[in-house]
Amino acid sequence: MTDAALPTAEVAHAMPGRARLRFPDQQGDAAFFASVASGLSAMPGVYKIATTPLTGSVLIEHGGPLEKISSAAREAGLFNVGKAPAPEAETPVELDPKLLVSLGLAGLALWQMSREKFFPPALTLLWYASHLSGIWGRGMPEGGE
Repeated sequence: MTDAALPTAEVAHAMPGRARLRFPDQQGDAAFFASVASGLSAMPGVYKIATTPLTGSVLIEHGGPLEKISSAAREAGLFNVGKAPAPEAETPVELDPKLLVSLGLAGLALWQMSREKFFPPALTLLWYASHLSGIWGRGMPEGGE
């Protein structure tokens, strides 16, 4: 089979020692995935293969670089591997300091309640937490009252 006629796999996930390949065009083809599993299992450096024809994926647990397994699979006439998608940039998480303090106060109130200290410590802490989180001020207009 020529390289152009080989099925193309997309790298869905790759990390050292483990990779998941997706075959969208072969989804549901149990015979194809059985041949891929037997072909990859015979390759050196491949420890475990798990195929899921229903979703069109192959999970490979391996030693060494994935590129070496990809080229061996191409030479064996199993499949080609497409380019791995570029990793998405992580967006920083912004935490609201008021929310953190109100959660801390609510936690302290629960702790006080567990010690059966309802009046005044638990209620006071809950009062401060509710005001910091804005529970009581959501329906109020801009200028106050």
